[in-house]
Amino acid sequence: MPSPAFTGLLSLFALVHLSLSFYLPNQSPLSFDDQVRERHLYTENKRQGLFLEISQDGTVRGTPVQTVNSVLELRSVRPGETVIKGVSSSLYLCVDNSGHLRGQQQYKQADCTFRELLLSDGYTVFQSPHNGLPISLSSKPSGVKYARPFYQFLPVMNELILGMERVKKEKGKLSERQENVDLESDDPLGMRISAADVWSSPGFHSR
Repeated sequence: MPSPAFTGLLSLFALVHLSLSFYLPNQSPLSFDDQVRERHLYTENKRQGLFLEISQDGTVRGTPVQTVNSVLELRSVRPGETVIKGVSSSLYLCVDNSGHLRGQQQYKQADCTFRELLLSDGYTVFQSPHNGLPISLSSKPSGVKYARPFYQFLPVMNELILGMERVKKEKGKLSERQENVDLESDDPLGMRISAADVWSSPGFHSR
């Protein structure tokens, strides 16, 4: 008759084997637990500055101000390789053989994965997977590397959506205060400053 220790070891081996049999490796590069940045991509020439935006219809263009369509999700899928997706449009930024940019729903590695190069001045170049040329908001594609304008992008922190979230939070706090109003109290809105608030102020003690 097998000993209790042997039986326990056999049960443990069976559980490990069973867990391994249900493990399915994920082959999609977009579902890795990788780095995701929410940014606006800003580019400029001597006359104007533009933010790259992806419209709902898939049009990729430049806008002089930040918009909801210029909020982008930059996902690092492999070292030096980045996938860009519009947060509002849910479209991937892709490029064809001619260098024309478009937004599309279906991710295709051959069209929608860019080589990301960080320049010494802080700007970033995103190279096309087809020919290695930098993507650009210029309407005149060029076969000469780095010869076309609007190809250097500065990833700018997204404050547009953060600002909207702050407004929502403040509205929520205001609604909560209004729901908790005590009409029987001599301070119904809770605006009175307590002695503890006054005496705990660092500025007060520094005087």
